[in-house]
Amino acid sequence: MSSPLAGRRILIVDDVPAFLQEIRAHLKDHCGEVAICTSPLRALRRLRSDQPDLLITTLVMKELGGFDVIRRVRGQGSSIPIVMITGRGNEKTAIEATRLGVSDYLEKPVSADELRARLEKIFTAQRRPPTPPAVGEMVSEDPAMKSIFDMVGAVARSDSRVLILGETGTGKQLIAQAIHDRSPRCHEPFVEVNCAAIPENLLESELFGHERGAFTGATDRRTGRFEEAGAGTLFLDEIGEMSFNVQSKLLRVLQGGKFSRVGGSATLQSQARVIAATNRDLQREAEAGRFRADLFYRLHVITLTLPPLRRRTGDVPLLAEFFLKQFRGNRATPTGFTPEALVRLQRYGWPGNVRELEHLVERFAVLHDRPEIDAADLPEKILQETGGLTPADAASPTALLRGTLAEARTACERAYLHQSLKQTRGNMAAAARQAGLDRSHFFRLVRRHGLDPRSFA
Repeated sequence: MSSPLAGRRILIVDDVPAFLQEIRAHLKDHCGEVAICTSPLRALRRLRSDQPDLLITTLVMKELGGFDVIRRVRGQGSSIPIVMITGRGNEKTAIEATRLGVSDYLEKPVSADELRARLEKIFTAQRRPPTPPAVGEMVSEDPAMKSIFDMVGAVARSDSRVLILGETGTGKQLIAQAIHDRSPRCHEPFVEVNCAAIPENLLESELFGHERGAFTGATDRRTGRFEEAGAGTLFLDEIGEMSFNVQSKLLRVLQGGKFSRVGGSATLQSQARVIAATNRDLQREAEAGRFRADLFYRLHVITLTLPPLRRRTGDVPLLAEFFLKQFRGNRATPTGFTPEALVRLQRYGWPGNVRELEHLVERFAVLHDRPEIDAADLPEKILQETGGLTPADAASPTALLRGTLAEARTACERAYLHQSLKQTRGNMAAAARQAGLDRSHFFRLVRRHGLDPRSFA
Protein backbone atom coordinates (compact mmCIF):
# COMPACT_ATOMS: atom_id res chain seq x y z
CA MET A 1 0.00 0.00 0.00
CA SER A 2 1.37 3.39 -0.93
CA SER A 3 2.07 5.99 1.72
CA PRO A 4 -0.70 8.55 2.32
CA LEU A 5 1.97 11.18 1.54
CA ALA A 6 2.70 9.85 -1.92
CA GLY A 7 1.90 12.43 -4.59
CA ARG A 8 0.82 15.06 -2.08
CA ARG A 9 1.69 18.70 -2.66
CA ILE A 10 2.69 20.60 0.46
CA LEU A 11 3.40 24.30 0.96
CA ILE A 12 5.55 25.43 3.92
CA VAL A 13 5.65 29.09 5.00
CA ASP A 14 8.12 30.69 7.42
CA ASP A 15 10.51 33.63 7.29
CA VAL A 16 13.50 31.57 8.48
CA PRO A 17 15.11 29.92 5.40
CA ALA A 18 17.06 27.37 7.47
CA PHE A 19 13.87 26.07 9.07
CA LEU A 20 12.15 25.83 5.70
CA GLN A 21 15.01 23.76 4.30
CA GLU A 22 14.97 21.48 7.36
CA ILE A 23 11.25 20.70 7.09
CA ARG A 24 11.52 20.34 3.33
CA ALA A 25 14.30 17.78 3.80
CA HIS A 26 12.05 15.79 6.15
CA LEU A 27 9.37 15.48 3.46
CA LYS A 28 10.84 15.83 -0.03
CA ASP A 29 11.50 12.12 -0.59
CA HIS A 30 8.03 11.13 0.58
CA CYS A 31 5.70 13.64 -1.12
CA GLY A 32 4.91 14.62 -4.67
CA GLU A 33 6.03 18.23 -4.21
CA VAL A 34 7.24 20.30 -1.26
CA ALA A 35 7.23 24.06 -1.92
CA ILE A 36 8.63 26.66 0.48
CA CYS A 37 7.80 30.33 0.87
CA THR A 38 9.43 33.00 3.06
CA SER A 39 6.55 35.48 2.69
CA PRO A 40 3.15 34.74 4.32
CA LEU A 41 1.37 37.14 1.96
CA ARG A 42 2.93 35.47 -1.07
CA ALA A 43 2.01 32.09 0.38
CA LEU A 44 -1.64 33.15 0.55
CA ARG A 45 -1.54 33.97 -3.16
CA ARG A 46 0.13 30.66 -3.93
CA LEU A 47 -2.61 28.82 -2.08
CA ARG A 48 -5.11 30.16 -4.58
CA SER A 49 -2.98 29.56 -7.65
CA ASP A 50 -1.15 26.32 -6.80
CA GLN A 51 -3.87 24.66 -4.67
CA PRO A 52 -1.59 22.44 -2.53
CA ASP A 53 -2.96 19.58 -0.44
CA LEU A 54 -1.66 20.86 2.91
CA LEU A 55 -0.18 24.01 4.43
CA ILE A 56 2.49 24.10 7.15
CA THR A 57 2.96 27.44 8.91
CA THR A 58 4.87 28.71 11.91
CA LEU A 59 3.44 30.96 14.61
CA VAL A 60 5.79 33.96 14.69
CA MET A 61 6.66 35.71 11.43
CA LYS A 62 7.45 39.40 10.88
CA GLU A 63 5.21 40.02 7.88
CA LEU A 64 2.12 38.21 9.14
CA GLY A 65 1.60 35.95 12.18
CA GLY A 66 0.57 32.32 11.87
CA PHE A 67 -2.88 32.89 13.38
CA ASP A 68 -3.52 35.69 10.87
CA VAL A 69 -2.46 33.37 8.05
CA ILE A 70 -4.98 30.76 9.23
CA ARG A 71 -7.79 33.32 9.49
CA ARG A 72 -7.13 34.58 5.96
CA VAL A 73 -6.96 31.04 4.55
CA ARG A 74 -10.33 30.20 6.08
CA GLY A 75 -11.63 33.59 4.98
CA GLN A 76 -10.86 32.59 1.39
CA GLY A 77 -13.25 29.68 1.86
CA SER A 78 -10.44 27.12 1.82
CA SER A 79 -10.75 23.97 3.94
CA ILE A 80 -7.13 22.90 3.28
CA PRO A 81 -5.55 21.03 6.23
CA ILE A 82 -3.19 23.31 8.16
CA VAL A 83 -0.37 22.25 10.47
CA MET A 84 1.23 24.79 12.82
CA ILE A 85 4.80 24.36 14.10
CA THR A 86 6.24 26.69 16.72
CA GLY A 87 9.05 27.00 19.20
CA ARG A 88 7.38 29.75 21.21
CA GLY A 89 4.02 28.21 21.93
CA ASN A 90 2.30 27.34 25.17
CA GLU A 91 -0.93 25.67 26.18
CA LYS A 92 -3.00 28.75 25.32
CA THR A 93 -1.37 28.89 21.89
CA ALA A 94 -2.23 25.25 21.23
CA ILE A 95 -5.83 25.79 22.30
CA GLU A 96 -6.17 28.88 20.09
CA ALA A 97 -4.70 27.02 17.12
CA THR A 98 -7.21 24.22 17.61
CA ARG A 99 -10.04 26.72 17.94
CA LEU A 100 -9.10 28.25 14.59
CA GLY A 101 -9.31 24.87 12.89
CA VAL A 102 -5.73 23.66 12.48
CA SER A 103 -5.43 19.95 11.76
CA ASP A 104 -2.41 19.52 14.04
CA TYR A 105 -0.06 21.51 16.26
CA LEU A 106 3.59 20.61 16.86
CA GLU A 107 6.30 22.12 19.03
CA LYS A 108 9.94 22.43 17.94
CA PRO A 109 12.12 20.50 17.56
CA VAL A 110 10.17 18.25 15.21
CA SER A 111 11.71 14.97 14.14
CA ALA A 112 11.27 13.73 10.58
CA ASP A 113 9.47 10.57 11.75
CA GLU A 114 6.99 12.45 13.90
CA LEU A 115 6.22 15.03 11.23
CA ARG A 116 5.60 12.38 8.58
CA ALA A 117 3.44 10.36 10.97
CA ARG A 118 1.29 13.40 11.77
CA LEU A 119 0.81 14.25 8.09
CA GLU A 120 0.04 10.65 7.20
CA LYS A 121 -2.68 10.65 9.87
CA ILE A 122 -4.26 13.76 8.34
CA PHE A 123 -4.30 12.35 4.81
CA THR A 124 -5.44 8.91 5.98
CA ALA A 125 -8.43 10.54 7.67
CA GLN A 126 -9.29 12.23 4.37
CA ARG A 127 -9.43 8.84 2.65
CA ARG A 128 -11.97 7.44 5.09
CA PRO A 129 -15.70 7.80 4.41
CA PRO A 130 -17.13 10.81 6.20
CA THR A 131 -18.52 8.84 9.14
CA PRO A 132 -16.99 10.18 12.37
CA PRO A 133 -16.76 8.07 15.52
CA ALA A 134 -20.07 7.12 17.09
CA VAL A 135 -20.84 8.31 20.59
CA GLY A 136 -20.20 4.78 21.82
CA GLU A 137 -16.60 5.16 20.67
CA MET A 138 -16.14 8.27 22.80
CA VAL A 139 -14.80 6.11 25.60
CA SER A 140 -16.13 7.07 29.02
CA GLU A 141 -17.21 5.53 32.28
CA ASP A 142 -18.08 8.89 33.76
CA PRO A 143 -21.76 9.19 34.78
CA ALA A 144 -22.08 12.71 33.37
CA MET A 145 -20.76 11.60 29.97
CA LYS A 146 -22.95 8.48 29.97
CA SER A 147 -25.95 10.71 30.61
CA ILE A 148 -24.97 12.85 27.62
CA PHE A 149 -24.57 9.75 25.45
CA ASP A 150 -28.10 8.69 26.42
CA MET A 151 -29.45 12.16 25.61
CA VAL A 152 -27.87 12.13 22.15
CA GLY A 153 -30.23 9.37 20.98
CA ALA A 154 -33.30 11.17 22.26
CA VAL A 155 -32.23 14.55 20.89
CA ALA A 156 -31.39 13.07 17.50
CA ARG A 157 -34.98 11.97 16.91
CA SER A 158 -36.26 15.54 17.17
CA ASP A 159 -35.70 18.64 15.05
CA SER A 160 -35.05 20.86 18.08
CA ARG A 161 -32.03 23.13 18.08
CA VAL A 162 -29.15 22.02 20.26
CA LEU A 163 -26.56 24.14 22.04
CA ILE A 164 -23.41 22.24 23.04
CA LEU A 165 -21.30 23.86 25.73
CA GLY A 166 -17.84 22.85 26.85
CA GLU A 167 -14.20 23.80 26.88
CA THR A 168 -12.03 23.42 23.79
CA GLY A 169 -11.11 19.79 23.20
CA THR A 170 -14.02 18.17 25.07
CA GLY A 171 -15.64 16.67 21.95
CA LYS A 172 -18.37 19.13 20.97
CA GLN A 173 -17.95 18.42 17.25
CA LEU A 174 -18.19 14.66 17.83
CA ILE A 175 -21.42 15.07 19.76
CA ALA A 176 -22.89 17.26 17.00
CA GLN A 177 -21.91 14.70 14.38
CA ALA A 178 -23.37 11.88 16.48
CA ILE A 179 -26.71 13.71 16.77
CA HIS A 180 -26.79 14.12 12.99
CA ASP A 181 -25.79 10.50 12.33
CA ARG A 182 -28.62 9.20 14.52
CA SER A 183 -31.24 11.57 13.16
CA PRO A 184 -33.67 11.12 10.24
CA ARG A 185 -31.42 13.64 8.45
CA CYS A 186 -28.44 11.28 8.49
CA HIS A 187 -28.47 10.88 4.69
CA GLU A 188 -28.40 14.65 4.20
CA PRO A 189 -25.25 16.82 4.50
CA PHE A 190 -23.54 17.63 7.79
CA VAL A 191 -21.98 21.06 7.24
CA GLU A 192 -19.62 22.60 9.78
CA VAL A 193 -18.68 26.27 10.12
CA ASN A 194 -15.99 27.42 12.54
CA CYS A 195 -17.18 30.95 13.33
CA ALA A 196 -13.90 31.83 15.05
CA ALA A 197 -11.73 30.97 12.05
CA ILE A 198 -13.51 33.19 9.51
CA PRO A 199 -13.06 36.99 9.57
CA GLU A 200 -16.16 38.94 10.56
CA ASN A 201 -16.51 40.64 7.18
CA LEU A 202 -16.61 37.27 5.39
CA LEU A 203 -18.68 35.17 7.81
CA GLU A 204 -21.99 36.48 6.45
CA SER A 205 -21.00 35.41 2.95
CA GLU A 206 -19.80 32.05 4.29
CA LEU A 207 -23.18 31.36 5.89
CA PHE A 208 -25.59 32.82 3.35
CA GLY A 209 -23.56 32.99 0.13
CA HIS A 210 -23.22 36.02 -2.15
CA GLU A 211 -24.08 37.20 -5.62
CA ARG A 212 -21.51 38.15 -8.20
CA GLY A 213 -20.31 41.72 -7.63
CA ALA A 214 -21.73 41.89 -4.09
CA PHE A 215 -18.39 43.18 -2.83
CA THR A 216 -14.80 43.57 -3.98
CA GLY A 217 -13.46 40.17 -4.98
CA ALA A 218 -16.89 38.58 -5.46
CA THR A 219 -16.26 37.54 -9.06
CA ASP A 220 -18.78 34.68 -9.02
CA ARG A 221 -21.95 33.70 -7.21
CA ARG A 222 -21.20 31.60 -4.16
CA THR A 223 -23.47 29.13 -2.39
CA GLY A 224 -23.54 29.60 1.39
CA ARG A 225 -23.42 26.96 4.07
CA PHE A 226 -27.16 27.14 4.77
CA GLU A 227 -27.82 26.19 1.14
CA GLU A 228 -25.13 23.48 1.25
CA ALA A 229 -26.74 21.93 4.32
CA GLY A 230 -30.08 21.60 2.53
CA ALA A 231 -32.33 19.47 4.73
CA GLY A 232 -29.35 18.25 6.73
CA THR A 233 -27.55 19.73 9.74
CA LEU A 234 -25.61 22.98 10.00
CA PHE A 235 -23.11 22.93 12.88
CA LEU A 236 -22.04 26.42 13.99
CA ASP A 237 -18.91 25.89 16.07
CA GLU A 238 -17.57 28.70 18.30
CA ILE A 239 -20.79 30.66 17.83
CA GLY A 240 -19.81 32.85 20.78
CA GLU A 241 -17.27 34.56 18.49
CA MET A 242 -19.92 35.72 16.01
CA SER A 243 -20.36 39.50 15.61
CA PHE A 244 -23.63 41.28 16.47
CA ASN A 245 -24.24 42.04 12.80
CA VAL A 246 -24.10 38.39 11.75
CA GLN A 247 -26.02 37.36 14.87
CA SER A 248 -28.91 39.56 13.71
CA LYS A 249 -29.01 37.89 10.30
CA LEU A 250 -28.77 34.42 11.88
CA LEU A 251 -31.69 35.28 14.17
CA ARG A 252 -33.85 36.01 11.13
CA VAL A 253 -33.14 32.54 9.73
CA LEU A 254 -33.89 30.84 13.03
CA GLN A 255 -37.16 32.75 13.38
CA GLY A 256 -38.58 32.08 9.93
CA GLY A 257 -36.08 30.02 8.00
CA LYS A 258 -35.65 32.81 5.42
CA PHE A 259 -32.43 34.43 4.22
CA SER A 260 -30.88 36.13 1.19
CA ARG A 261 -27.45 35.93 -0.35
CA VAL A 262 -25.22 38.94 0.23
CA GLY A 263 -25.98 41.41 -2.58
CA GLY A 264 -29.06 39.47 -3.64
CA SER A 265 -32.79 40.21 -3.46
CA ALA A 266 -34.21 36.69 -3.76
CA THR A 267 -35.53 35.17 -0.52
CA LEU A 268 -34.37 31.61 0.12
CA GLN A 269 -35.80 29.10 2.58
CA SER A 270 -33.60 27.02 4.88
CA GLN A 271 -34.65 23.54 5.96
CA ALA A 272 -31.47 22.78 7.89
CA ARG A 273 -31.35 21.87 11.54
CA VAL A 274 -28.98 24.14 13.45
CA ILE A 275 -26.65 22.83 16.15
CA ALA A 276 -24.38 25.39 17.80
CA ALA A 277 -21.39 25.03 20.11
CA THR A 278 -19.19 27.34 22.14
CA ASN A 279 -16.64 27.30 24.93
CA ARG A 280 -18.19 30.46 26.40
CA ASP A 281 -20.98 30.81 28.96
CA LEU A 282 -23.53 32.21 26.51
CA GLN A 283 -26.08 33.06 29.16
CA ARG A 284 -23.54 35.17 31.01
CA GLU A 285 -22.41 36.70 27.71
CA ALA A 286 -26.03 37.61 26.92
CA GLU A 287 -26.59 39.10 30.38
CA ALA A 288 -23.42 41.19 29.94
CA GLY A 289 -24.59 42.44 26.54
CA ARG A 290 -21.84 40.67 24.60
CA PHE A 291 -24.24 38.26 22.86
CA ARG A 292 -27.79 38.85 21.65
CA ALA A 293 -30.20 37.60 24.29
CA ASP A 294 -32.94 36.87 21.72
CA LEU A 295 -30.52 34.72 19.71
CA PHE A 296 -29.35 32.92 22.84
CA TYR A 297 -32.93 31.91 23.69
CA ARG A 298 -33.50 30.75 20.09
CA LEU A 299 -30.46 28.48 20.38
CA HIS A 300 -31.07 27.48 23.99
CA VAL A 301 -33.74 24.87 23.30
CA ILE A 302 -31.78 21.77 24.32
CA THR A 303 -28.40 22.26 25.96
CA LEU A 304 -25.69 19.62 26.41
CA THR A 305 -22.77 20.59 28.64
CA LEU A 306 -19.63 18.45 28.24
CA PRO A 307 -17.46 18.19 31.38
CA PRO A 308 -13.73 18.95 31.08
CA LEU A 309 -11.35 16.02 31.39
CA ARG A 310 -10.07 17.21 34.79
CA ARG A 311 -13.57 16.54 36.19
CA ARG A 312 -13.64 12.97 34.93
CA THR A 313 -10.15 11.77 35.73
CA GLY A 314 -11.34 8.16 35.89
CA ASP A 315 -11.60 8.29 32.09
CA VAL A 316 -7.94 9.21 31.61
CA PRO A 317 -6.58 5.60 31.70
CA LEU A 318 -9.37 4.41 29.40
CA LEU A 319 -8.73 7.18 26.90
CA ALA A 320 -4.96 6.74 27.07
CA GLU A 321 -5.29 3.03 26.28
CA PHE A 322 -7.82 3.70 23.51
CA PHE A 323 -5.60 6.27 21.80
CA LEU A 324 -2.46 4.16 22.22
CA LYS A 325 -4.07 1.21 20.41
CA GLN A 326 -5.42 3.53 17.75
CA PHE A 327 -2.09 5.20 16.96
CA ARG A 328 0.36 2.35 17.57
CA GLY A 329 -0.69 0.56 14.40
CA ASN A 330 1.60 -2.37 13.64
CA ARG A 331 4.27 -1.35 16.15
CA ALA A 332 4.88 -3.84 18.96
CA THR A 333 5.64 -1.14 21.51
CA PRO A 334 4.66 0.61 23.65
CA THR A 335 2.06 -1.71 25.15
CA GLY A 336 0.80 0.61 27.87
CA PHE A 337 1.48 2.97 30.76
CA THR A 338 2.91 2.11 34.17
CA PRO A 339 0.65 2.73 37.20
CA GLU A 340 2.87 5.64 38.24
CA ALA A 341 2.46 7.26 34.82
CA LEU A 342 -1.32 6.86 34.95
CA VAL A 343 -1.44 8.49 38.38
CA ARG A 344 0.46 11.47 36.99
CA LEU A 345 -1.85 11.68 33.98
CA GLN A 346 -4.91 11.61 36.22
CA ARG A 347 -3.55 14.37 38.44
CA TYR A 348 -2.73 16.68 35.51
CA GLY A 349 -5.19 19.49 34.77
CA TRP A 350 -5.51 18.90 30.96
CA PRO A 351 -6.23 22.48 29.81
CA GLY A 352 -6.58 21.11 26.27
CA ASN A 353 -8.85 18.30 27.49
CA VAL A 354 -9.24 15.06 25.51
CA ARG A 355 -7.55 16.52 22.44
CA GLU A 356 -4.42 17.33 24.45
CA LEU A 357 -4.32 13.78 25.83
CA GLU A 358 -4.83 12.38 22.33
CA HIS A 359 -1.85 14.31 20.94
CA LEU A 360 0.36 13.28 23.86
CA VAL A 361 -0.46 9.59 23.42
CA GLU A 362 0.03 9.82 19.66
CA ARG A 363 3.53 11.18 20.24
CA PHE A 364 4.35 8.22 22.48
CA ALA A 365 2.84 5.75 19.99
CA VAL A 366 5.11 7.09 17.25
CA LEU A 367 8.36 7.72 19.13
CA HIS A 368 8.47 5.57 22.29
CA ASP A 369 10.54 2.40 21.81
CA ARG A 370 10.23 0.72 25.23
CA PRO A 371 7.50 -1.70 26.34
CA GLU A 372 5.91 0.68 28.83
CA ILE A 373 5.56 4.43 29.21
CA ASP A 374 6.79 5.41 32.67
CA ALA A 375 6.18 8.57 34.69
CA ALA A 376 9.71 9.73 33.89
CA ASP A 377 8.83 9.72 30.17
CA LEU A 378 6.06 12.28 30.61
CA PRO A 379 6.58 15.93 29.60
CA GLU A 380 8.16 18.18 32.19
CA LYS A 381 5.04 20.34 32.54
CA ILE A 382 3.04 17.28 33.64
CA LEU A 383 5.73 16.16 36.09
CA GLN A 384 5.97 19.62 37.62
CA GLU A 385 2.22 19.94 38.07
CA THR A 386 1.58 16.44 39.36
CA GLY A 387 4.19 15.82 42.05
CA GLY A 388 2.22 13.79 44.59
CA LEU A 389 0.60 10.44 45.13
CA THR A 390 1.99 7.25 43.65
CA PRO A 391 0.74 3.69 44.24
CA ALA A 392 3.33 3.31 47.00
CA ASP A 393 1.56 6.13 48.90
CA ALA A 394 -1.40 3.83 49.47
CA ALA A 395 0.56 2.17 52.27
CA SER A 396 1.10 5.48 54.06
CA PRO A 397 -1.90 7.25 55.67
CA THR A 398 0.20 10.39 56.06
CA ALA A 399 1.01 10.43 52.35
CA LEU A 400 -2.63 9.84 51.43
CA LEU A 401 -3.69 12.94 53.33
CA ARG A 402 -1.59 15.05 50.97
CA GLY A 403 -4.06 14.43 48.17
CA THR A 404 -7.82 14.63 47.69
CA LEU A 405 -10.22 11.88 48.74
CA ALA A 406 -10.68 10.86 45.10
CA GLU A 407 -6.90 10.59 44.62
CA ALA A 408 -6.53 8.55 47.80
CA ARG A 409 -9.33 6.22 46.70
CA THR A 410 -7.68 5.74 43.31
CA ALA A 411 -4.30 4.99 44.86
CA CYS A 412 -5.79 2.47 47.33
CA GLU A 413 -7.82 0.74 44.62
CA ARG A 414 -4.74 0.40 42.42
CA ALA A 415 -2.67 -0.94 45.31
CA TYR A 416 -5.38 -3.51 46.13
CA LEU A 417 -5.59 -4.73 42.54
CA HIS A 418 -1.79 -4.90 42.28
CA GLN A 419 -1.53 -7.01 45.45
CA SER A 420 -4.44 -9.26 44.45
CA LEU A 421 -2.88 -10.04 41.07
CA LYS A 422 0.47 -10.61 42.74
CA GLN A 423 -1.03 -13.13 45.18
CA THR A 424 -2.89 -15.00 42.44
CA ARG A 425 0.05 -14.74 39.98
CA GLY A 426 -2.08 -12.97 37.44
CA ASN A 427 -5.04 -15.37 37.62
CA MET A 428 -7.90 -12.99 36.85
CA ALA A 429 -10.68 -15.40 37.84
CA ALA A 430 -9.08 -16.14 41.23
CA ALA A 431 -8.34 -12.47 41.85
CA ALA A 432 -11.93 -11.52 40.98
CA ARG A 433 -13.31 -14.13 43.42
CA GLN A 434 -10.97 -12.85 46.11
CA ALA A 435 -12.22 -9.30 45.48
CA GLY A 436 -15.87 -10.39 45.53
CA LEU A 437 -16.45 -9.07 42.01
CA ASP A 438 -17.56 -10.65 38.76
CA ARG A 439 -14.71 -11.20 36.34
CA SER A 440 -15.80 -8.61 33.76
CA HIS A 441 -16.02 -5.87 36.39
CA PHE A 442 -12.66 -6.85 37.84
CA PHE A 443 -11.10 -6.90 34.37
CA ARG A 444 -12.38 -3.38 33.65
CA LEU A 445 -10.83 -2.13 36.89
CA VAL A 446 -7.51 -3.76 36.03
CA ARG A 447 -7.51 -2.17 32.59
CA ARG A 448 -8.48 1.23 33.99
CA HIS A 449 -5.44 1.20 36.25
CA GLY A 450 -3.09 0.08 33.49
CA LEU A 451 -2.16 -3.24 35.09
CA ASP A 452 -1.06 -6.21 32.96
CA PRO A 453 -1.99 -9.59 34.51
CA ARG A 454 0.75 -11.28 32.44
CA SER A 455 3.42 -9.41 34.35
CA PHE A 456 2.36 -11.18 37.57
CA ALA A 457 2.50 -14.72 36.18
